[in-house]
Amino acid sequence: MRLYINLKIALKSILNNKVQSLVSILGLGIGLGSIILILMLYMHENSFDKYIPENDQVFRVIHGTNSTTPFILGETAKNDIPSVDEFFRYYQSREFEIRLSDNDIIEENRFACADASIFNILGIEFIIGKTAESRDEVAISEKMAKKYFPDGNAMNQILEVRLNNEFINLNVCGIFKDFPSNSSLSPNFVSHTNLIDEFLGTQEKRLGEYGSEVVTFKTNWERDVCITYLKINAKSNAGDVTEQLQKYSDRFESESKKEKTFSLQAATDVYLQSEEITDVYSRRGNANELNYYIAIAIFILIISVFNYIFLTKAKMEGRLKEFGVKKALGAYTSSIRKQMLLEANIISFLSLIPAVFVIMQGMPFINSTLGRTLDSQILSLWYTIPLLALIPLLTGSFSGFIVGIKISRISPVLLLSKRKSSLPKTKQWSNSFLSFHFAIFIILIVGVLVLKKQIDYSLNNFTAINPENVMICELNTPELSQKFDVIDNHVKQLPGVIRTAGSTFIPPYNWTLPVRLRNPESNEEIVFDGLIMGKGMAELLNIELIEGDYFGEYNENQHKFIFNESAALMYNLKVGEIFNGFPIHGIVKDFTAHTMHSSIKPMVIIQQHPDKMSLFAIKTTGETDEEIKVSITKLFKEISPDKIVSIYTLQEQINQFYVREQNQAKLISAFSILAIVLTIMGLFGMVLNTVSKKTKEIGIRKVNGAKISEILIMLNKDFVKWVALAYIIACPIAWYIMDKWLENFAYKTELSWWIFVLAGALALGIALLTVNWQSWRAATRNPVEALRYE
Repeated sequence: MRLYINLKIALKSILNNKVQSLVSILGLGIGLGSIILILMLYMHENSFDKYIPENDQVFRVIHGTNSTTPFILGETAKNDIPSVDEFFRYYQSREFEIRLSDNDIIEENRFACADASIFNILGIEFIIGKTAESRDEVAISEKMAKKYFPDGNAMNQILEVRLNNEFINLNVCGIFKDFPSNSSLSPNFVSHTNLIDEFLGTQEKRLGEYGSEVVTFKTNWERDVCITYLKINAKSNAGDVTEQLQKYSDRFESESKKEKTFSLQAATDVYLQSEEITDVYSRRGNANELNYYIAIAIFILIISVFNYIFLTKAKMEGRLKEFGVKKALGAYTSSIRKQMLLEANIISFLSLIPAVFVIMQGMPFINSTLGRTLDSQILSLWYTIPLLALIPLLTGSFSGFIVGIKISRISPVLLLSKRKSSLPKTKQWSNSFLSFHFAIFIILIVGVLVLKKQIDYSLNNFTAINPENVMICELNTPELSQKFDVIDNHVKQLPGVIRTAGSTFIPPYNWTLPVRLRNPESNEEIVFDGLIMGKGMAELLNIELIEGDYFGEYNENQHKFIFNESAALMYNLKVGEIFNGFPIHGIVKDFTAHTMHSSIKPMVIIQQHPDKMSLFAIKTTGETDEEIKVSITKLFKEISPDKIVSIYTLQEQINQFYVREQNQAKLISAFSILAIVLTIMGLFGMVLNTVSKKTKEIGIRKVNGAKISEILIMLNKDFVKWVALAYIIACPIAWYIMDKWLENFAYKTELSWWIFVLAGALALGIALLTVNWQSWRAATRNPVEALRYE
């Protein structure tokens, strides 16, 4: 009965204060939605590969810092090491093409070649059929079966795919359940390991003249081909297996490989613990980045909770008499606390309505910006629902307890006189949280501005290279590569074309090609950053020549080297000298070959055979690019009719380098918007509280002739002071955080003073607008009504 009465009182109080209640529900909803959403992301990211049966016995083999290993390693370990129960090898392509029955060609990705044991070790079930037993078979995921065979009849159907040069027919031998969204490996197609040579042929083709033939990869210890997973038996120790793996170092011929040690990485650590490991097949998260998002979400929740407390305190001004009567009639202090706890928890659980909206809108936003696979599957974990339900309960209970304990301690006499204390009241507690609000807001704004400034710097400040108006066409079939001269002559005649050139790589590009050369003086092996380009490419990119000459006509009997300035200075190289058996043809000024994350290293540029180019670059005026694309597409289709034409700009290639940073900026911008909304709500609550206390004072001042502007100044000055304090606190913190973040870049922008000034100005502007909106209403109120207040 008592609970029913308290519930009625709580609901009546919420309905009688609609504005404050609505603001409280929305504010808490935003905070709860943010923390629940990020917590779901946190649990999702930390759940990767935990779906694997007996996942504590499954490990990935690491060699040095490289996740790829020789193909022969897995089988050898299984035969030699008794502790190894099972293994599988895994190779995955970047993209490939499927030709449909109507001859349309679709580009797909995530085609893998793996041992049949992958399904057993990872616990992936087959809906129908079996694993591939030969290079002519392929098992496909449930999603792909629905996409390409919507009639439901995929078994034993033929998929016409191009993995290298030619289309080949693969028979669908089975359909497996989609890999979970929290799996670091996520193939759509899984074929036999015998098919790996098709993909290796594609890699060799990219290197043109300098691509070695596809060797017998199955028995070669020198070539790192695939990632290798081992499942050890339950009684074995991973450390013992690691020690036994070290004996395979003797199988390598290269001294650099012999020096590297083997290690075992737990399958459940692959996703979040691979920062220092080279890996191109697995999904990867970022544990530090995730912790930053958790911290921001917690701050937003704290803002939301104290916003509610401020608004509730303002609302309590009109309920002091109600509590005074209760206490005078013998109500226990605990009953008033329970009443406040009940009201706070009702508000908290009502706030789940806007929180659900934040979550539903936030999940696709996080997936698109961070490239994650967050979905409702995380809710299937046994601890998810109880943990998420605990958040609003704790939030409501904490909020209600803070307000209830303050009200319950006041004597009935003071409550009946609508006074909370007979002593001068201080505002330091409330105002300190106002400063906390604005400090978080300022830090987030500084973060967004610095991220955007660094991204802009990275996109537009490449050293000694000009990516403007450079169009790139992929020569992705042998026919296109062999017709390079025909394509070159055709494109040169098009209006708006300034220069053309062919290449294997066009800098800046996002991966490295190590080239090992032997220094004739010291006889030591030197690893250079490698680049393979054709005649005219350096001139097209405006790479400055310091000494010697650019590449001329290709001479297959005499390979020539061009080194960059760093290599020349480090190894005292001169034009005309012989290095590693080849003449040094030229020295060029250092230029940015990769992203701004890495510094410029000693580089060697090797000339490519004109008939073995994989890329074709065009420097244009920028005025007729669309017409040029149409003409090139038509020509490429004539030369290679069944190939997708791929044309993009060098600037688009560069933009892909900083997708992660751009996505970070988007996410922090979204958090900043939430912080702005919550800060305004918190300020709104504090202004309501202040105005309610000073209503009579304002009336007296107006009766005595005070101007509206004087009253506004009186109400604003305290808030401005606390915003200024927030600015002083936030600036060094923001500077420290962003300075640490900028350490990820070898070449970076400066932390400009105007960023901090702008962030402070935005905070002050928002504060003044919010305060003045409420203050104006109080200052223009009829003084007679104000004098009747209380």
